[in-house]
Amino acid sequence: MPRFFATMNQRSQLNQVENRFLPSFVRSHPLSNERLSEAQSRAQHYPSLSLNQQQRHQALFDLLYWRVQSTGKHASETVLMTAAKNSVGAKLALMNWYGEQQRFTEASDLLAEINRLPPTQRQNLEPLLSITHSQILTEQNKWSQAADVLASQQRVYPERRDLRLYLAEALTNSNQPIRAQALLKPLTEQQPSDRYAWQSLQLANEKLAKTTDSASLKNIATINALRYRSHDQLWSSRYESALTSLTQAKQLAEKLQTTAQASSARPLLANINAEIKAVKTAKDFEP
Repeated sequence: MPRFFATMNQRSQLNQVENRFLPSFVRSHPLSNERLSEAQSRAQHYPSLSLNQQQRHQALFDLLYWRVQSTGKHASETVLMTAAKNSVGAKLALMNWYGEQQRFTEASDLLAEINRLPPTQRQNLEPLLSITHSQILTEQNKWSQAADVLASQQRVYPERRDLRLYLAEALTNSNQPIRAQALLKPLTEQQPSDRYAWQSLQLANEKLAKTTDSASLKNIATINALRYRSHDQLWSSRYESALTSLTQAKQLAEKLQTTAQASSARPLLANINAEIKAVKTAKDFEP
């Protein structure tokens, strides 16, 4: 960080023109040289890392750097192949790249090569190794195998949002939407604005409605799919669409009241009415 600020400070001085200077107290950010001093001071107070800690941090940076290069389309196959000779992170990114290109034999060869690493070194690649492996499997529509790979890591890292989302997708597509819901609901409880989690819940319920043999479960799943869609629409400021989804859900729930599922319909209706009220409040709010 100090080196970063030093570069900014140098460029700022080169670009300085007459009458362009403003004192730091009227700027939205302090001057770069002030930020440089603060960063240097903070760095000096960090405890020294052990050799093992330094190696772990460097390995993690290597993993993330090449993951960003690959997913951001900043690295070609040639660049990844060259870097993979000396970097496990680049090798993992190349494996992911092969999967995206449907070159599964080459991806499998790299996975086998990585699996031959010592257990401690291989463990340092987790959970990104399992995520990458699962993505290659999903490219081949091997959703059940992908779910198995991710489930073992999700048990080790239950707090990780990314693992929950990846695993929920694999479970939904391998006809296990109820298990997917159990993973996703805590995410929306922790962060109600998590649109990706709401979208995943909607897909899980749509899958459940299509695949279940129970008419009652199908009805409830259909209603919940509409409710979860409304949450995604609410948090993207599509208030009218959210109200439309909830109105459709309410109509279906009201029909249930005239059937043997009346006991299930009552709590659903209460939730839907509360959600309609929340959407209307958000829509009418003027900051």
